[in-house]
Amino acid sequence: MNHSRRGFTFIELLMVIIVLGLLCSLAVLKYIDLRNRALAAQASADLETVRLAAYSAWYETGSWPGDVGPGVLPVELVPYLPKGFSFERNEYTLDWENFAPPGGGTSAGMQLGVVLSAANARMSNALVQTLGNKGPFVVNGAEVTYVIVGPDGRV
Repeated sequence: MNHSRRGFTFIELLMVIIVLGLLCSLAVLKYIDLRNRALAAQASADLETVRLAAYSAWYETGSWPGDVGPGVLPVELVPYLPKGFSFERNEYTLDWENFAPPGGGTSAGMQLGVVLSAANARMSNALVQTLGNKGPFVVNGAEVTYVIVGPDGRV
């Protein structure tokens, strides 16, 4: 009996589909991880830009910008930030925090900081890995507080 076989069996097709599905799922997971790391790098650069703008404003005026709400750019920082810089991004929001007591002095935990609130906890974790030891920061869930000036008046 000479049976010539044409085409593939159902089992062979099913195995190919399973292997392709596994490869695609690995590619999607890698893409998500890569995207979170890219967003974390952008967020880290934004935090450093705000830090440098805050020091420039302090050196020029002798005072730190006042506290504002989440996503709101402090007016005092506008001249020192790149044109079009925003505290409101699609993936995260920045919040300028000024805890310095009125008349000077120190506060309990920090005096100045920028709080980054991310919608995605994985992006926050990638940011923590990106920041590493670049500066003091505090993590609270999906929020990362980048400390600009500590309670002693220094970073």
